[in-house]
Amino acid sequence: MNRDWQPEDDANPEDPGGVAGDFRAARPRAESPMTWSLPLCRLGGVPVRVHATMLLLAAVELLRSSVPGAARTLALPPTAIALGFLLLLCMLHEAARTVMARRFRGSLDEWQLWPLGGLVGIDPGDEPRRVLPEAAGFIAVAGLALLNGAALWWLCGRALEPALPAPWSLEGFRQLSVQGAGTLVETLWLLQWTAVVFLSLSLLPAAPLAGGRVLTAVLVERLGWSRGVRRAARAGTACAVLLLVAGLVWNAWTLTGLALVTWIAARETLLRVEAGDDLLRDTAELPNHARRRADEQAEIDRILEKINRHGMASLSFLERRRLKAATRRRRQGDGPIG
Repeated sequence: MNRDWQPEDDANPEDPGGVAGDFRAARPRAESPMTWSLPLCRLGGVPVRVHATMLLLAAVELLRSSVPGAARTLALPPTAIALGFLLLLCMLHEAARTVMARRFRGSLDEWQLWPLGGLVGIDPGDEPRRVLPEAAGFIAVAGLALLNGAALWWLCGRALEPALPAPWSLEGFRQLSVQGAGTLVETLWLLQWTAVVFLSLSLLPAAPLAGGRVLTAVLVERLGWSRGVRRAARAGTACAVLLLVAGLVWNAWTLTGLALVTWIAARETLLRVEAGDDLLRDTAELPNHARRRADEQAEIDRILEKINRHGMASLSFLERRRLKAATRRRRQGDGPIG
């Protein structure tokens, strides 16, 4: 099922796909930044694509890490390792969502990876949209973080800093390096820090983050598709504003970029919902329009039959006006006439 909301693809307006952070596309479209992605591989028959935001993040962070003395960054090797862990976490996130979607008789037949999971929403199939499939990726990453935190606690003997690093600081890694903790501990710390950052940002109630997907699923089940998605999109817009303010205050380009992505996602979602509502409204009006056309045609047929039997002089003033209007519409290509 093509769930990228495009009227020309004959999409079903009652299908919640194509909104709330679902940006599936066979090929990138210049007018939709959320579809800018490149193919990576196929896993179990599922195509895996990498979004431009993932490539941009990797390029910027690798460049910053190669500059000596750059603030709030690591050296090139640990930065590359952390980026690799981020890609693996995104793939774990999508794998868990795929498994849970299939368990609920839905599907997730494409992965489009960005730095905080995937951009393609779950197709619920015959089942209503459920919260658990959308939360499955977050739960899987959280489970990995718990196991990795336990390993760090066992290796370091300290639970707080190694097992629960502050997402806004890399000081813990520098302390481990100074203390000579070893390559294994440093690598596990990088995995833990990446997971903590991933989980912290994923909780935000803005699509296509996990928190936004869960919020959308809850609102759709309670309020219906259109109202639920609209409210979730507005929550995403508010969240984008807060992220922008935080990024400017703390001079964090990643938060500013995340604000831009969530704002674009919310904007495209609202546009697609409005298009879907217009399509549903037009579809609902079709039977009434057809009925009016049929009634009008029946009236014109009656008038023409009257002319055939009794001549034009037998028509009343109102009948003459109706015939004249129908003739004008027929010449314009719209309107019934015998």
